[in-house]
Amino acid sequence: MKNRKIGIMGGTFNPIHNAHLLLAENAREQFGLDRIIFIPSGQSYMKEHEVIPSGELRYQLVKMAIQENPYFTCSRLEIDRPGRTYTVDTLRELKKMYPGDELFFIAGADSLCSMEQWYQFENIFELAAILVAVRDEMDETKLDDIITHMKTTYRADIRMIMTERMDISSTIIREKIRNAKSVRYLLPKECAEYICLKNIYSYEWEASC
Repeated sequence: MKNRKIGIMGGTFNPIHNAHLLLAENAREQFGLDRIIFIPSGQSYMKEHEVIPSGELRYQLVKMAIQENPYFTCSRLEIDRPGRTYTVDTLRELKKMYPGDELFFIAGADSLCSMEQWYQFENIFELAAILVAVRDEMDETKLDDIITHMKTTYRADIRMIMTERMDISSTIIREKIRNAKSVRYLLPKECAEYICLKNIYSYEWEASC
């Protein structure tokens, strides 16, 4: 049986939006990935003081967002795992689940720049290749220096994703919803309707958390 190339798209997805989907699709196409697994984070040690919807709510939003793409799947791996969420633990579990397959961890340039502060970050480089997307605000010279440093120091396999720029962020979407502004075309219609139904991200919802 042919070994597969599996993309890992982790994140808070608070909420998932069209830029996430475009990045994943570009990564799939450019690197010949057989599938991409979206993994909503569980209890992130980096965001313990933020008000974030439950893992179940974010998982349902991701499922809605990816339902039309046969190459995309969603995993409960992190939201069902007790305790803090660490990327290295997730990758280790995936290696056991998909022995022989190649893992490709998809990350933004900002995540790569902070990766040396992540828990057991050196092991991440041993478990997966890193596919990096560049954002407009990122200094590409600085990014090149960071990539060279990580390749030289940790023998990391880091590759660049060529992707269109979409000025969309979860922060922008949350702020628009709080202020009763339209989020049409920023995220899938089904996700926007679900957020409205559950009253997520409104001032009233945050006050109740």
